[in-house]
Amino acid sequence: MSFQATASRETPDAGSLKAESKADTLDPLRPLLAGAHARGMADALEMAGIAFLMVDAQGMVLHAGPAARALMGADLRIEYDHLIAASGEATCAIQSMVMAGLGQGEAPEPLRLARGEGPPLILTVRRVPGAAGNVYQMLKLLILIEQAAYSGIRN
Repeated sequence: MSFQATASRETPDAGSLKAESKADTLDPLRPLLAGAHARGMADALEMAGIAFLMVDAQGMVLHAGPAARALMGADLRIEYDHLIAASGEATCAIQSMVMAGLGQGEAPEPLRLARGEGPPLILTVRRVPGAAGNVYQMLKLLILIEQAAYSGIRN
């Protein structure tokens, strides 16, 4: 099967080509470009060893980088494509942070998540530039995960 660049095999007439705008010419490529943008971002973050999650407009996790998966366990996990904490209160706080990040207002403050063992985790939401108005870009947010400096004091 060969790649077909146009939606139909009909040859457009010269008048319709002149009326076509540059944006219309790129429409078939937009989903591919959006996916390439997200994949490139994931590759760069993974190579840098950054713990991150990629989230869509519904707050569902699209991708978890290897460093993020290494930090997850009983205290923080992904279930049915949603980020879940050990307690219901912490899960609500995570979901509120994600929804605020998807909104139009200021970006939410980072969230400190206490764990049963080890240092707390700091979750920070970052909006993906240009994703808000792009219907082809499924990736809307990054959640960065860091370990807080461990002091031995429980939160």
